[in-house]
Order: sequence, then structure tokens, then C-alpha cells
Amino acid sequence: MLSIVPSKDIETIAIEVEGRASKADVEKLDHVIREKVGEKGHFNMYAIIYKVEDSTLFDAADSADIDRESWSQARKFAVISEKDWTSAANGWQGFADGLETRHFKLDEMNDAWEWVQE
Repeated sequence: MLSIVPSKDIETIAIEVEGRASKADVEKLDHVIREKVGEKGHFNMYAIIYKVEDSTLFDAADSADIDRESWSQARKFAVISEKDWTSAANGWQGFADGLETRHFKLDEMNDAWEWVQE
């Protein structure tokens, strides 16, 4: 499940992912991204990823109807997880050329917030 959680920064969308992410989860996130881009013109992502099947998140994203133009406005993507997902997040590089991604371990959540807010 992908959940949108409170963010410490108005330019950052914070999410948590655990278990299976569904097409509906990704489409809900897409709606939030569209709103953030409409307000700010860009956004950052702060994603805490717990235990997830390797393909479930990407299968859900591939099957969802998302606004690639809005998603391309991503600036920073902090990935907080025991597993380093940044290589998978680099798939955004094709349509979010200025995107910076960085991996943080679960005990580095505060460091991730500091980095994403720089």
C-alpha cells in the first residue's frame, strides 16, 4: 500500500510504501503531484519504503494513468529504505532530467528531510 503522509515542507510530497502498491495508490499519488505542480510548478518526493515486492511498485506505476508532464517537474527524490532503490528511481531520469535522487537508511530520516529541503 502506498500512503500519503504529512510533509515537513510545502514543496515536498511525503509517502510511505509497504506491501503491495496498487494502480489506485499510484493514481492517488498522481492527483497529489498534479496539485503540487499546479501550486508550486515543481515538487520534491520523500519516500519511506518498507518491505515491498520488487516489482509491485513499478507494475502499479506502469499500469496507472499518470500525468507524465507533472511527474517531470520532480526536483529531488529522497528514498528512505534499507534497500537502495535509487537505481530504480533513476528511471525517472528519462522525463525528469533535473531530478536528484539520494538513498537514506531508515535511521537517517532526519538527514533525508534536511537534504530534500536544501
